[in-house]
Amino acid sequence: MRKKFLIKGAIIVFIASMITRILGFIFRIFLADNLNAQGMGIFQLIMSLYMLIVTFATAGISFSVSRMISENMNVKNKKNPKTIVRISILWAFSLGVLISILLILFREKVATLILREEKTSLSIFWLAFSIPFIAISSCIKGYFYAKRKPLLPSIAFIFEQLVKMIFVVIMFDLFKTQDLEISCAIISIGMTISEFLSCLITYFIYTKNNNNKIKFENSNNILIFKNILKISVPIQTSSSFNAALKLVESVLIIECLKLFTNGDTKYATESYGIIKGMVLPLIMFPTSFLQSIITVLIPELSGATAKGNKIAVKKACEKSLQLTTLLGIFVSAIFVIFPFEIASIFYKNPEVAPMLKKLSLLCPIIYVQLICMGILNSIGEQISSLKYNILEGFLRIVLILIFVPKGGINAFLISMFIVSFFSLMLYSFKLFKVTYFPLCINKILIKPTISIVLSYLIFSLFSSHLKLIFPNLIFIIISNGFIFITYSIFLLCFGCFKIPKYSTLKAKKQQLKNS
Repeated sequence: MRKKFLIKGAIIVFIASMITRILGFIFRIFLADNLNAQGMGIFQLIMSLYMLIVTFATAGISFSVSRMISENMNVKNKKNPKTIVRISILWAFSLGVLISILLILFREKVATLILREEKTSLSIFWLAFSIPFIAISSCIKGYFYAKRKPLLPSIAFIFEQLVKMIFVVIMFDLFKTQDLEISCAIISIGMTISEFLSCLITYFIYTKNNNNKIKFENSNNILIFKNILKISVPIQTSSSFNAALKLVESVLIIECLKLFTNGDTKYATESYGIIKGMVLPLIMFPTSFLQSIITVLIPELSGATAKGNKIAVKKACEKSLQLTTLLGIFVSAIFVIFPFEIASIFYKNPEVAPMLKKLSLLCPIIYVQLICMGILNSIGEQISSLKYNILEGFLRIVLILIFVPKGGINAFLISMFIVSFFSLMLYSFKLFKVTYFPLCINKILIKPTISIVLSYLIFSLFSSHLKLIFPNLIFIIISNGFIFITYSIFLLCFGCFKIPKYSTLKAKKQQLKNS
């Protein structure tokens, strides 16, 4: 495994992901101020449907392109990467156009019968046009990740986010409408325009950076298409089914909350909007780092698996899981300690902080589950992910149907914990079974937990003085920085990670130069 690329690639993807996440989070704050909690609930309902459609049209395509090209490069197979990309684009684009046509024709029925919200119809219409462009972009981005050029698709991601934000902000300022249907439609138009322009840029970069001098033998197009389907269909089925269950979950949450409140639609939509549109984005924000690791690990783990290098796979899994756990514990502690301070910085709604504090305990569970799922997909265990997604989705829906009509929003929060822990057990046990790396609970759970508790106890000795001196934002930055430093020191003292010696670093540097 080429560690130099892994580190460099992860840094590039992480920086780009952080930029897009920051821009997206700023955009979400803007939407929360302009749509209010009820509007955010409607918007999240639209996005649940949109994610299902995008997932069905593109899930597995980017991954299959990246994996096939990586495997061919590692085993020196002379299949043409351009042929793989061309066939995948043709397949994804055709599927995207078909889905767009169906969505436009049946948008009103989808809005009333599936989403049970008539205000979503206009947004569905505009979002339908973006599907083919997203499909094309997914194929090309998979090519770049396999070629170890993560910076190129990252530029398209950032551009896409900027275009969407600028368009929506300008249109909101021009129309100044209070109609939630029109407001959501404006956002949808902005998303479609940004996807179209992003697709053009991605394709332009691909044509300019594709190496036309390399000659390959003629490839069997039918065989390549079968291999694309073989890799992508299990992921597509798994992801689409999971997205469909999440859509059903979104609708059921609102409907069950209506039953709990005797038909209070506004309360149900607002509660859903606070959790899905405000709290969960905060919790999921740090996953930018995890997504960067997963994105770079895909070609590396696929290549190592193709070569039969079990040691490289084992080490990558072990380090990724340990890093993820350490991050999850730190983030969870920060949200538990500063829920009101953090919520007040981003949102005006006072109900965000209590929910943030409750759901913050999910961070380590969600983060580890995410990295386990990414690793399993990278080493050819897509079928396992499909099975676990199905079980997880059904359990989530069953718990919502049973408990939310009687217990309201608190029952929904409890069900989230139950499902997340169940899913984590499934993914982690499967990962340990297929990779055989040792699980050290002491190093990845007990010692980090003790470290974060000690860090907080030290910080609490003078935290009240800092709060009196500095404004809220500066106080949060200083506090997080101090806790992070002390947390890292305790982890180092407990042996959770080691600082390489100079001689070791020098030897590795020389080894990288020679390779």
